[in-house]
Amino acid sequence: MKLSQLFMNIAKEMSNDHFFGIPGSGVPLDLMDSGRKIGLDFINVAHESTAAIAAGTYGLIKESAGLCLGVKGVGAGNLAGGVSNAYFERMPIVCVCETTPNYSYQNEMVQHVDHQGLMKSITKSMVTLSKENPAHLIRNSFHKSMEGLRGPVLIDFPSDMGLVESSDKELIKQKKESISGISEIINIKELINLSKKPLILAGDGVRTDNAIDEVVKFSEKIGAGVLSTMKARGVFPENHKRWVGVSTAFTKSQNTRPGKLIAGSDLIILIGVDQMMTHVPWPKGQINTIEIISSKEFKTLSPDPQVICTGNIKDTMSRIMDVDMTEGWTTKELNQIYEDIESRFSRPTNAIFAAQDVIDISKEILPNDGMLFTETGAFVALLENSWKFDNPLKYFGSSGGRTMGLMIPSFLGGSLATNNQIPSLGLGADGSTLMRLGEFETIKRCNLKWPIVIINDAALGTMKYRQKFRDYTDYGLDLSMVNFEDTAKSCGLNGETATTPEEFRKSLKRAFESDLTTVIDARIDAKIYQDSFGATIGD
Repeated sequence: MKLSQLFMNIAKEMSNDHFFGIPGSGVPLDLMDSGRKIGLDFINVAHESTAAIAAGTYGLIKESAGLCLGVKGVGAGNLAGGVSNAYFERMPIVCVCETTPNYSYQNEMVQHVDHQGLMKSITKSMVTLSKENPAHLIRNSFHKSMEGLRGPVLIDFPSDMGLVESSDKELIKQKKESISGISEIINIKELINLSKKPLILAGDGVRTDNAIDEVVKFSEKIGAGVLSTMKARGVFPENHKRWVGVSTAFTKSQNTRPGKLIAGSDLIILIGVDQMMTHVPWPKGQINTIEIISSKEFKTLSPDPQVICTGNIKDTMSRIMDVDMTEGWTTKELNQIYEDIESRFSRPTNAIFAAQDVIDISKEILPNDGMLFTETGAFVALLENSWKFDNPLKYFGSSGGRTMGLMIPSFLGGSLATNNQIPSLGLGADGSTLMRLGEFETIKRCNLKWPIVIINDAALGTMKYRQKFRDYTDYGLDLSMVNFEDTAKSCGLNGETATTPEEFRKSLKRAFESDLTTVIDARIDAKIYQDSFGATIGD
């Protein structure tokens, strides 16, 4: 069979029913036609970076690596922006870039770029397809993207090889990393038995190693207070009495829930946590730290953890479940920490329409089994502290990257991964949405039906607050009041504008009843929104 056919057969074998990109005249067209013949739908996006992010979310939901295509040169450069997002968010994707045949680094050629040099720091691995056992190279790329720290893998596909004859061969299986020895288990138990106030930080590795039930039972056994990373929303049920909040960094600030819990703890147990998901490492010498990770690829968060236990997390948890811990946090103490900070997220009394209204009403109307797609923005702290998730893969936001422009591509990939069957909500902001306006047409062409809400304060609100906080002049961060309703309608979508909580509730209810995506322009009270940002993050 042709190499392009072999490639797409493997992509389908890896659970892909869709793939994303912008084609060129060579290999991408070969791959598109090969995919078409076996029932893979190609999603032509407005910008290559969207392709990478959409494929990443698609892969997360499918529990495989999503697939995106880019042409050589500038197309690959555009793709790199989305690849970097996927890298920071630990999204599994295989990126295929057409490259020139027999290229030379000494010659300047039309559209020639050293893709591997360009993407070296934002990919897990890179390979150039050759005639020697290409099936192994392709399959291994998909598997590599999913193993350990998930992330992008780049495949350079020479432009003269799409139609060459190739044969399929079995993948050579790689050895799995063995679990840590008995000494690490003994040391963990000793540290836990000496602890009076343990803290668990749960990361996404808990989900990928199917250890959710074990971690919940373990937290109850040792009386731990529990935090989760943004990447791990819902991995530990957030309505559980021992869950205290979302943590993005080590802090002892008394103005945040993680800070209050950390300040009162004498042991931190990091379970399945990737250092990318915490913005500040756990400091040296301040608190005893245990790290339980599935692979050595998960770099440590603490400069001096007392114990690092490597291996399948589910197996590790079963081996430490028989600790003799007799103390711990009471649920009353943990609840008090949670309630002490509640006022920081309360609705401003002087607002007509506040971000809190958008969050509360969205939370009310989105079904319990629904998925939320979001990004960064001043409203994110409200999502961290005012909206609980009890199941994994229901919250898709920016964690490692804190990335603008993430929501719409993620919404696109997630909706397609579930065949538009799971109720979903895209929640973003005006500045981020302006990066992705072209994808409104993509959403219409894909016949998606779930609503998108845009919190519109006509500014980069987070940065305006930070500018003010640092005593800088208010400068350069205001935006025009874009009419997102009309913009959506011009692309064939439904559009509505809301300026009060009542209008927003009615609009969102109508949107969920529609068979076509509705974009809701939620025009909140801008200054109140921007001025209150500090309280939500603990400033």
